[in-house]
Formats: sequence, structure tokens, C-alpha cells
Amino acid sequence: MNNQLQIITEKNLLNHIGLGKSYPSTKTSIFVVKKGRITFVKAFETVTLKENNIYFSFPNGFFELIAISPDIEINIIALDVELFSKLSFEFNRLDVYQFLLSNYSNQFEIPETIVSELWKLSEVLQLNLIKSKSKFNTTILLNLLSVVVYTALDAINTYHDFTTKGVMSRKQELAFGFLTLLSKHYKKEREVSFYAQKLMVTTRHLSKTIKDITNKTANQIIHQYIIAESKVLLTSSNKLISEIAFELNFNDPYYFSNFFKKHTGLNPTEFKAKNKKDYIYTSI
Repeated sequence: MNNQLQIITEKNLLNHIGLGKSYPSTKTSIFVVKKGRITFVKAFETVTLKENNIYFSFPNGFFELIAISPDIEINIIALDVELFSKLSFEFNRLDVYQFLLSNYSNQFEIPETIVSELWKLSEVLQLNLIKSKSKFNTTILLNLLSVVVYTALDAINTYHDFTTKGVMSRKQELAFGFLTLLSKHYKKEREVSFYAQKLMVTTRHLSKTIKDITNKTANQIIHQYIIAESKVLLTSSNKLISEIAFELNFNDPYYFSNFFKKHTGLNPTEFKAKNKKDYIYTSI
């Protein structure tokens, strides 16, 4: 369980996360800020959290810590996707994910009383993680995690009602399906037709739907994923550009270089030299 769940606080934050270092995001996490400010880049966005903010992070893209204030007080509850799937919920998970994904920032201001409640729950979780294992320890941790998730969602219930099933429109379902598939296959599949076939619709219909829902074309979103992953690999690993090209399913490194320059203004070699950073692996 310790490998699947971690509680990161201001006391051990910099042991897990180095300033200015980028790395892949691998866990589902809930950030709760009690005091101070923290600024980071997650996927394509720069996010600043302040007092009484809560933030939901999903295992996609990359994470880079930009700045933290000296008075920061923060709890980050980070858990593996496999562990999250073991939790028992009565709400519609699809509805929750659709809302959080469509909200883009996933950042909310919540009452101070709820922050204190989540703080206490985090402390109880931490105590159960470090104490000697008992027959019921895993069950206790899973139930505590469920309470944390329910409490966090209840805190943002004013933004969206999670107590009802909430029937999504066909367009929303299709867009959600596309984003879900893309998060799994973007390294290997760049053609909209692949996703349309998986979703059993025409390429034209999928493209129009994605544009209607996100104001971006399906190709633009696919390319965003690829460019973001390219930047992580170029700045945070010692792989050759040809190796990165092949990992992202480009048969020709020259074509990858042209693709990258078209979207960033720099070729991979120039970008790597300008933005080279240390690579660290994190649990967030």
C-alpha cells in the first residue's frame, strides 16, 4: 500500500519535487493548500494555488514545480490508478471525470472548514500508512481514502452536482471517449481516423464534435499531447532524438524534427540545448 499511496506535505515536498525539474505525472492526486502559494506547470497549463484551494491532478503529461512561498502549508494525497479503482463509490465516476476534465484547471476555492477537515483526514491516513500492519489495515486505508474523495467532491459540489447521475449528451460522451482513448494511445496513434474507428463514428463526425465541445480540432489536441511528451523526453532524459522519434512512432527522425519545429519554432536539438533539465521520477 505504501507504494500505491503517499501523503506529501510541505515538510517533505522538496524531497519529492525539485524546483525547475520536469517529470512525468504518474498518479491521481488531490492538492490541498492551507496557507501560502505554490506555482507549477501541469501538462499545458501554469497553475497557481493559494490559501483554501484544492486541485485535482490526473496521471498524464508532465509536472514542473516553478515556485513555492516560504509559508506554504500543503497536503498532496497521491495514489495509483489501480488503487483508485479499488475504492467503492456511489456517484457516477464518468460524470466526475467528465466535469474535472472539461473544467481544464481543476482548481477550486473551498471553505476553510473543509480544508481543516481534509487536513485531519490526511493526518489519519499518514498515521495508518506508517503504523505496523494489522489484519484490517488495508481496509481502513481504502475506507479513509473514500472519505477523502467524498469530502473533496462535496467541497466543490457548488460547482457541479455529483449527487445525480447527470446524463451526458452524445457529443459529450464522444468527446470524453476520445480524450480517454487519446491518453492511452497518443504515443502510437496520431490519426483521427484511428480514434473514430474505435468510437464507431466517421472521422468527420468525430472532428466536428471535438471542435464543438473543446473549441480545438481533434488534430490540434493530438498534436498537443505529442508535443508535450516530446518536450518531457527532450528535456528530462538522455535519449537520442532518433530514439525519441521512434518512441513517438515517427518512422523518420527528420519528419519528427520538422513536426516539432512547426509547433514550437525550434528543432529538437535547439529545444533540448535551451531547456535541458535534470530528470527525476516522482509519485505525483
